[in-house]
Amino acid sequence: MKPRSVLIPVDLLPNSERVVARTALLPLAENARVTLLHVIPKLRPRQTRQRIEGDAHKALDALAGKLARKLPGNARLKTVVAAGIPAAEIARLAKSVKAELIVMGRVGRRALREHFIGSTAERVIRQVRLPVLVVRLPSRGPYQRPLFALDDDETALEVLSFGLRMLPDLRKPLPLVHAYDPPIHGFVYPSLTPEQSWEYRRHHRQQAIHRMAMLLSSARLSGAVPGLEEVRWRHDVRYGSPRRVIPQAVARKRADLLVLGTHGRAGVAHALLGTVAGDVLREVPCDVLVVPPRQDAETASR
Repeated sequence: MKPRSVLIPVDLLPNSERVVARTALLPLAENARVTLLHVIPKLRPRQTRQRIEGDAHKALDALAGKLARKLPGNARLKTVVAAGIPAAEIARLAKSVKAELIVMGRVGRRALREHFIGSTAERVIRQVRLPVLVVRLPSRGPYQRPLFALDDDETALEVLSFGLRMLPDLRKPLPLVHAYDPPIHGFVYPSLTPEQSWEYRRHHRQQAIHRMAMLLSSARLSGAVPGLEEVRWRHDVRYGSPRRVIPQAVARKRADLLVLGTHGRAGVAHALLGTVAGDVLREVPCDVLVVPPRQDAETASR
């Protein structure tokens, strides 16, 4: 099912044009609701805040005009200016409009701050538990070089299901990358011979390939992922951490869209461990669609 309600938070910087242009190219449902949001800081005096709010409304209306010309005629478009902390306001409005997808930008790097706190996009991903498309590339047309990063866990089916909805053509083979990282490494246990280490790694690679094949086969047989039966996959199963393997695959494939899942850690766990999705988001130059597990999305909509 195509998204019926899309939320587009924009910071009104030049990258906002890319976000709006990308949204216009997405396959949306009939009569889809599209909401443009800008969050201003809570300022005093009131007169200053009113001026800023007026400027924001004018800029949003200009973006909305450009988007309206590209959206299907039956799409419903509105603009919202809110005041507060961006991630919190985005999460609040996403729940209010029953968003099924958030499309937002991410520009620049604030390395030290993002290492400990995360970008606004990362904070939104952790808070909303909804699919979030983070746009970085200029939008010249529908995605042509997507890459799916799958793990053999509860996120896989949701990653496949939502990711395939974002693509216009499922007839050509799609690349799939999976990272496997066996618990025993030769450099940690030096008594293992190179041959034993290689054999151990080969055994785990075969197991990883088998798990991916079984996952896709089960999904096809169950009909859990619409459109999956049309897809031919090009498997790329690599040894190493997902934080290293996925960005390398993005570079090799020259991907314009990376689709991956997240468990969305929050609080202390995130501060200490981070998330694979957050780390990859900082590294790759392409657009990234981050998809949460189904139960998280359902919980967030209550």
